[in-house]
Amino acid sequence: MAAATFGNIVNSYGLKSNGMNAIDVVSGIPVRISNYKGNATVYVYCGKDNVSDILPHLQTAADSAGIRKPTAAGEAISFNFKSARLAVDHYGKIRDILIANAGLFNLDKCPYCFMGNCDVAGMYQSNSARRMHRQCYLNMRNSSMEMVSSGQGNYLTGILVALLFAIGMIALGSLCVIGGRMIFYILYLGFPLAIASGFRIGKGPYGAKGTFCHMTISVLAIFGYFYVMGVYWAYETNPKLNIIEHAMNFNKIWNIITSPVFMKNKDMILQTVLLVVGLLIALAANPTSRKSGQKNISQNDVFITPLVTPNTGFSGNDTYHAFEYQQSQGYTDQTASDSQTTWVDPYANAGSGDNEGKSE
Repeated sequence: MAAATFGNIVNSYGLKSNGMNAIDVVSGIPVRISNYKGNATVYVYCGKDNVSDILPHLQTAADSAGIRKPTAAGEAISFNFKSARLAVDHYGKIRDILIANAGLFNLDKCPYCFMGNCDVAGMYQSNSARRMHRQCYLNMRNSSMEMVSSGQGNYLTGILVALLFAIGMIALGSLCVIGGRMIFYILYLGFPLAIASGFRIGKGPYGAKGTFCHMTISVLAIFGYFYVMGVYWAYETNPKLNIIEHAMNFNKIWNIITSPVFMKNKDMILQTVLLVVGLLIALAANPTSRKSGQKNISQNDVFITPLVTPNTGFSGNDTYHAFEYQQSQGYTDQTASDSQTTWVDPYANAGSGDNEGKSE
């Protein structure tokens, strides 16, 4: 079955996975395997300037190995599989190709500090398997955790983006009803959650104040949607006035949307119920809760994998700000007053090796 492709590869090669992505390290090359409805796609980061140089070599090798040729995917090269039945075997061939062409991937630059001598592979911004420094990753992770815990963020941009999402949802919902005479249940159920997501996209802060902001905007947006419906009702009743003229008459529209005829209309009742349920869903899922923020930040812990055979011992079980193991391995914690972090590479004298991605 196609749905088993991702799981079969992960289990067969003992890869670290969170269910949506898995990571492997082949001759020091980080490899990401993504899961889309059970189907697997393999991504190897090359850097924007290197894709066109590396791709022909891998395509020739793939053709010789009898597997599907890779294609360019932004700053990465992607491999797909001809069939789920052959995926595990073909992934082994992809690994062999990477081992044979390892010299092409001389990308030893940490995405956080832009320096070399990387010691681990990990997921960068949740969509790219990259070489990096474990200390750099931890510094970013812990700094982000502090921001979530302290409720830091930008209310202005968060509110502005949430308002843009609200306007978009009002327009989309109105067009569906007015233009298509249709009610898409999922649209109304997801209305407030989309606004909450917009607040986070705009870097709005986590915590109770952030939740209050996006929930307030959602309630106002729901009122705005029904106001648009009221304007449409007014226009159908009196088409002699244009839409703008009707919209400017607040008292008249208010009387319409609070009238028994409007409120008892079965379509309006259904939309109201869906929007209220949507509010409850947004409150339950709440992308601005501190718990949600901390979970999003720590979800990449599981992917941290050593580039050489000795295991660093770092995993998703590490606790927030637990630096005892780091310090014993040559890492120095960055305190709030420090402007720089001292880092000693514990593998500076270790030879390069192929980490098979197997669980230790």
